[in-house]
Amino acid sequence: MSESPAPDVAENAARADPQTLTPDAIDAVVAEFRGWLTALAESPPAPPPADEAPDLYTLLAQFTALRHEVNLQTRATRAQQEHNNETLRQLTHALDALREAQASLGETRERSADERLRPLLKSLVELHDAVALAGREMTRVQEAVLPMLADVVGTVNEDDDAPESASPGSWWSRWFRRPAPADSLAHRQLERLKRRERARLAGEGVERVRQLLASLATGYTMSLQRVERSLRQHGMEPIAAVGRPFDPEKMEVVEAVAGSDRPAGEVLDEVRRGYLWNGRVFRFAQVRVAKS
Repeated sequence: MSESPAPDVAENAARADPQTLTPDAIDAVVAEFRGWLTALAESPPAPPPADEAPDLYTLLAQFTALRHEVNLQTRATRAQQEHNNETLRQLTHALDALREAQASLGETRERSADERLRPLLKSLVELHDAVALAGREMTRVQEAVLPMLADVVGTVNEDDDAPESASPGSWWSRWFRRPAPADSLAHRQLERLKRRERARLAGEGVERVRQLLASLATGYTMSLQRVERSLRQHGMEPIAAVGRPFDPEKMEVVEAVAGSDRPAGEVLDEVRRGYLWNGRVFRFAQVRVAKS
């Protein structure tokens, strides 16, 4: 006994019947669908009725969705703003730290450069003290020796011009004059020539000594000027002391002089020059001050 086919199988078999899907039937269906599409394109859509009331439920749902979207956007914007503020704060902190590091590095470099330059400046200051002392000593030598040498030349010239019978004059005259071994005219003339020659040689020697002392003094002066110029180029300036009131922040008292007829506390003399380096005290000035 054979089983009857399932309903869907029977339906599929009926649909697949070749007698129902003929070319004419297919063309008729397509022509009907084409006509419907043409009619739909030619006729404008009917406007909605004017008296149709709005759907409040749909409107409320749309407003609720819009509110929720606005809240989400607000939260996202606030979170982004907070993130930007935090990033800006961190960048500001990093920039401040970088500036502090640069300033500290600059101060360290400046301090290191100052420490390297300080021994050189100290040597220049000591050299200035030595050259200044030598220049003062040279001035004293000039003041003491030149008049003495001028006296020697004058004495020799006086001996040359004096008559033979003149009595012995000064010590220099007795030194350059020798007793005549004979009393002849030729011998006296020879002695006169010798005295003139000695006077000429003495004058030339005195002139050479004077030029030598002047050259030494000029050399000390030029050396002192060069050292002072080098000190100024490195920011060193001398502390003005003489004639000013005593300043304990820049000066040291080595002696208090009484009876100077000057106001108490006024600097009378500078024993050792003091210096400022870029506005700071490099070396205190040692001074003598007046006291009442």
